[in-house]
Amino acid sequence: MRARPDFLTRHLAVLTVGHFTIDAYSSFFLPLLPLMVTRLGLNYAMVGGLTAIGSLSSSFAQPLFGLAADRMRRPWFVALGPLFAATFMASVGLDRSYEGLVALLALGGMGVAMFHPQTASLAGASSNKRGLAMSFWITGGTMGWALGPAFATTVVNRFGFERTWVAAIPGLVMCVFLFAWLSRTAPRAVTHHERAPIGELRPVLRPLLMLYLTVVCRSAVSAGFATFLPLWVHARGGDVATGGWLTTIYLALGSLGGFMGGWLADRFGGRRVVVRTFAAAAPFYALFFVGPEAWRFVLLVVGYCVLQASLPVNVVLGQELSPRHAGIISSLLMGAAWGLGALLLYPIGAMADSVGLEPALMALSSLIVVGFLCATQLSRRPHEVVADAVTPLPTS
Repeated sequence: MRARPDFLTRHLAVLTVGHFTIDAYSSFFLPLLPLMVTRLGLNYAMVGGLTAIGSLSSSFAQPLFGLAADRMRRPWFVALGPLFAATFMASVGLDRSYEGLVALLALGGMGVAMFHPQTASLAGASSNKRGLAMSFWITGGTMGWALGPAFATTVVNRFGFERTWVAAIPGLVMCVFLFAWLSRTAPRAVTHHERAPIGELRPVLRPLLMLYLTVVCRSAVSAGFATFLPLWVHARGGDVATGGWLTTIYLALGSLGGFMGGWLADRFGGRRVVVRTFAAAAPFYALFFVGPEAWRFVLLVVGYCVLQASLPVNVVLGQELSPRHAGIISSLLMGAAWGLGALLLYPIGAMADSVGLEPALMALSSLIVVGFLCATQLSRRPHEVVADAVTPLPTS
């Protein structure tokens, strides 16, 4: 029998499966956008607005849940997340108004916000190989996000667009499983010293801001291409199923980059990985717009795979800045930063309505250069910042 990798603990496995499940619902609506456009007469700005609203609720609520999770003996939010995400995200086929879709995505996004902050902190602390453990957890989520479009198109092809609610079943099962798992785990001891004041983050504000802006740029490019790729395929004569499967391939191969990023960071350092992945991804995104038609999708996938290598590294770098605030920092980098990145999709959609989809995507991809410049400002030795910023916890 093959031995289990030493970084893969039982806790990490459970957290990763949960992350896979909930993130599948985050991308569930993406391949269905052409159907929504036809049914409701949406333009590109409205499509960008849908993604922005869903991401805003899931992202900017994360710091609040992160603060609460850092003070809870058992993170029950982790179990409630799949319930909300599955119920509301899988109900998009029931509503026939734009306002209703916005409400469903916003409520489903709250479920995503409940799940991520505490599980990111738990995943990072579940193994002595922090970078690899975080990569494994994040890869579970990105694989779920990648397979969400294929899941959606399969459900619609089998049951019809009006019965997308059938897709909520796996999320409800995961909710029950997580409640049972949490009830059997030892409660977390929350002491006075663990309730670290937010003011302790003041000495690390500059590196945290640079890291935050780096994540904003990466997430805007990632979410933007994932949102508009089905419509790009549809504009070239592809059907909904084709757009869904190409989006799944795009996201799935990108998740491999995320896993490799953690492995590389454990060997060469997180800052170096972030800087070099942004630099290496830029040419592939540029070639997507000017390369041969037959190779454009391949170039985009390679660029996305390289760019995603920075995803788990950013979270680990943030947690290292102040380990006592792991929950709130994780929620800022995976929540508020992703939310701001997604918010940029509305003006990108409006630009697409005005000048065309590809020029708008070209403007969006220029954020890779901005992210690279921010990444170059990250501290070369984050452990020194930690030593200055965080007062050691008293030992017993």
